[in-house]
Amino acid sequence: MSDSNTYFTILLIGAWFVQMGAHEGAHAYMAHRCGDDTAYLLGKRSFNPINHIEWNNMNSIFMSVVLPCVTAFSMIPIGMAWVPVNPRRLKNVGRDMALISFAGPLANIVVTLVCCVGHFALSPIGATMQSTGLVKMVWLVDEFFWAIGYTSVIYGMFNLVPIPPLDGSKVLRFFLPQEGKDILDNIAPYGMMLILVLFWVGNAGAIFRIPLYYLAVLWASIG
Repeated sequence: MSDSNTYFTILLIGAWFVQMGAHEGAHAYMAHRCGDDTAYLLGKRSFNPINHIEWNNMNSIFMSVVLPCVTAFSMIPIGMAWVPVNPRRLKNVGRDMALISFAGPLANIVVTLVCCVGHFALSPIGATMQSTGLVKMVWLVDEFFWAIGYTSVIYGMFNLVPIPPLDGSKVLRFFLPQEGKDILDNIAPYGMMLILVLFWVGNAGAIFRIPLYYLAVLWASIG
């Protein structure tokens, strides 16, 4: 692996945790707003990614730490964290579950836009600096913004796929008639297997190309 790939992999790993904290924190904040304080009482109503890793749970450590760190070497960091929600504490279960689920991907969109604003602000600064060291520092920060935006788009899009247990399935469920809800319930036990087949065996990952293309165009136009 070249030095450039090595440093960008490190940036991607950092980016994964930044956007994961935003995504899961948004779930927790929305759940609390909808009347469920389960995540709040567990300290998960936070944008700090550390609070969303269950250090006494090997499954959480693998999905939230090990897997994204390993997959970052393929330039697509993928992993999973989760926020517990108690439906019995929600005011309107169907609507509130959809809102809580959509809050995560929405946070990814916001994070990406913030990174674009940061890129816009840094571009003229780097161009006017005389010190090579400062220019390199600004460039590195700008690259980190790109890594965060890139990873955030992938994680947000991935979670909007309407297959249980991903967020998109809970959003879709709210709009479906009872027959559609029953179909989602029936495929729920096989959801993760379906996701693995579609994304790691099939070519479903191609859906990322469209938003990443537009992100790259936007990035180039404002930089």
